[in-house]
Amino acid sequence: MKAAQRIEQALQQIVCQPEHDETLIAEYFSPHYQQWVDGKSLDFDGFVQHMAAVKAATSSVCIEIQAIAENGNEVLTHHRVSVVKPDASEAVIDVFARFTLCEGMIVRCQELTYPLSGAEEDRDLGSRR
Repeated sequence: MKAAQRIEQALQQIVCQPEHDETLIAEYFSPHYQQWVDGKSLDFDGFVQHMAAVKAATSSVCIEIQAIAENGNEVLTHHRVSVVKPDASEAVIDVFARFTLCEGMIVRCQELTYPLSGAEEDRDLGSRR
C-alpha cells in the first residue's frame, strides 16, 4: 500500500469512526509517534488521549481530502474536518499536515489547523486532550 493510501485509511478508520479504539490506533501509529499541532506536541499516549477527547466532544466527524501528495515515506495533506457535536452544533476545520511513515507506521505528524466555522471553544479540536 502506498503511503498516501495508508494515511487516508488511517484518517477514515480512526478519526471518522465514532468509537474510540486504542487497538486500531496502534495498528497505524508507532508507539514512538510524535505530533506537533498548532504549537503543541503530543506523543503516542497524548494522541490516544486526544482521540478520546475528540470522540467525547463530537457525535460525528467527517474528513474530506482537498489535496494529497506523496514523496517516498512523506505525505502532505490538505484536508477539511467537519464535526457535529452532541448538541447538533457544527464546526469545520481546515488542516494542513505532513505525515512521516516508517515501515508502514505513522511516526510523525506536523500539523496546522484553521477553524473555518464553529464556536470559539472548538478552536482546540486539533490538539484537545
